[in-house]
Amino acid sequence: MKYLTPGPVQLPKFVIEAMARQPPFHRSDDFKKLFKSVLDKLQSLYPAKSIVMPGTGTLAVDTMVYNYVNPGDRVLALVYGEFGKRAVETARIRGAEVVEIERDTPPEPDEIEDALRKIGGVKAILLIHNETSTGIAYKKLKRLVDIAKAYGALLLVDSVSGFPAEPLPPEIDVVAAASHKALLAPPGASILYITSQPKATTGVPPSMDLRKFLKMLDHLETPYTPPISVLFALEVSLDHILGLGSKYTEIHQERVNYLYSLVKLRAIPPEGLRSVTVTAFLCEKPKEVMAKLREAGYVIAGGMYKYREKSIRIGVMGDVSLEDLKTVAEVINNVAGRG
Repeated sequence: MKYLTPGPVQLPKFVIEAMARQPPFHRSDDFKKLFKSVLDKLQSLYPAKSIVMPGTGTLAVDTMVYNYVNPGDRVLALVYGEFGKRAVETARIRGAEVVEIERDTPPEPDEIEDALRKIGGVKAILLIHNETSTGIAYKKLKRLVDIAKAYGALLLVDSVSGFPAEPLPPEIDVVAAASHKALLAPPGASILYITSQPKATTGVPPSMDLRKFLKMLDHLETPYTPPISVLFALEVSLDHILGLGSKYTEIHQERVNYLYSLVKLRAIPPEGLRSVTVTAFLCEKPKEVMAKLREAGYVIAGGMYKYREKSIRIGVMGDVSLEDLKTVAEVINNVAGRG
C-alpha cells in the first residue's frame, strides 16, 4: 500500500532503515552527537533556533500558542480551513481574546494591516501557512512579516504540513512544524523554530515549556526523553532534503501541477494559492473513490472543514512518483468523472 495522504507520508526506504536501531540513552555522548547533527541540519533549512520535542503537529501549535500568548492577549487569527479553527480553539482555551478573520481564501496583507489598525493592541497574528483541509497555502508571508513588525505583533505560523517544501520567509517569530510530513520522517517529533524569546508569564505545562528546552540546548540535551528513533530518521531525511536544495520545492510543485492537470474534478484551492504538498478536490463520491484507490494500492484522505463528505485530498510528499499520480488520477476519473 502506498500513502498519498497529508501525513504521515510514504517514507523512503533509507529513512525507514535509519530508524531501525537501538536508541541511545538520552544523556549520553552518543545522543548528543546525533542531536547536534539534527539541530545543525534543521538550522540549515531555516535561519532560526530549532527545538525538537516529543509530539506531533498539534502539540507544536499548542506549544507555540502557550509560550507566546498570555491570557487576555488580543490575537488576530486568520482562518481559511479546519486547522485555522483548531488554532483558534487553542488560543481561546489559553484565555486569549481572539479576533477571527474567516474567509474561503486568505485575506490580503493590506486587509490584515487594516484590521490591525482598527482593532488595536494586537499582540499576535496566528495563521496557517499550509492549510491541508483545503489545499491552500499562504503565499504572502514575507509582506506579513513586515506588517507584524510595524504593529508590534508576533507572527505565529503553523507550517506543520508545509515546511520545508512550501518556502518560508526569514524572521517569522515562531514556526510550528512536525516530523511526519514534508520533513520525510515518521510521526513523533514536534519541531519549532523561534526567533523571539517565549513571552508566557504563567500557565505553561512543564512538558510544553520552551524555556526548559532552550536552557538544555546549550548542553545538547532535552528536559525530557526525546523521540530518539525519529531523530535517526530526521538525520538522513534532512541530508536528502538539503542535498536537493530548491529542487525540493520544485519536485513538489511538479507533482501538484501534474495532479491538477489530470484529475477531472473541480479543485478547491484557486490557482496562485495552491499548496505544493497537498491537493484538494470537490468530489460527490469520496468514499467510493477512496475504496477503489485502496484496491489499486493507494491511500488518500477524505475531506475536512466545510468540505467534509464532499471532497478528497491527495498528498504529494514522500516517496511518490509521477507514475503513481497518473494511476491515482485515472482511478479517480473512472469513478468520479467530473464533479
